[in-house]
Amino acid sequence: MEPRRIIWRVYHTISLLHTSRLFRHIHWRGDMDIAPLFDVIITTPSPPPPTLVFWRTPPVGSYKINTDGCVKDGVASGGGIIRDSSGQCIRAFFSFYGDCTIFEAELRAILDGIILAQRLGLSVLWVESDSTLAIHCITKGGGPWHIQATLRHIRHLLALDRDTITHIFREGNQVADLLASEGWDRSYYYEYSSQDLPRRHRSLVQIDRFGLPTVRGL
Repeated sequence: MEPRRIIWRVYHTISLLHTSRLFRHIHWRGDMDIAPLFDVIITTPSPPPPTLVFWRTPPVGSYKINTDGCVKDGVASGGGIIRDSSGQCIRAFFSFYGDCTIFEAELRAILDGIILAQRLGLSVLWVESDSTLAIHCITKGGGPWHIQATLRHIRHLLALDRDTITHIFREGNQVADLLASEGWDRSYYYEYSSQDLPRRHRSLVQIDRFGLPTVRGL
């Protein structure tokens, strides 16, 4: 256990791990400046090129529900909007959830959106969320025990052989994102009709209706 022997073994092990590509760029986070001491050359990976994200209207005769969750300072909220095949707003909502995780907020917003649609007598639903984890747990199963009741409720209300649930990037989910933030600011549940939707919300709805993209990755 001589110091020089220990130093040599550490040096050799790090070099070997790097050569075999088991020691990657992310493992040097916070220690980039010492990598050259081990003959390790780190190149910063190029960011993916910007992509255009489009919101798509649902097929004729169906309705699309976009939802989102929000957590700030440990306090959660959610929101969503229901639109028809022309992209027109049918109803929008925001809600306050209090103390829960972002994953729970995403699921509760999805559940609130489905319940609202069914209360309005709407069927053939297309649910869209920017949470890949929520979508996976709804369609494939899994997830922690404390959200299983919410998942069962969602699956009970959705007819997965008829209804659709898909992922959309956050850049294409801006109306729901704005509504979720509004739920956090106001700390209560509220619904907007198409007539009293605020101006900023209406502007984002129109952008989606006209098929204008938002840019992801800038």
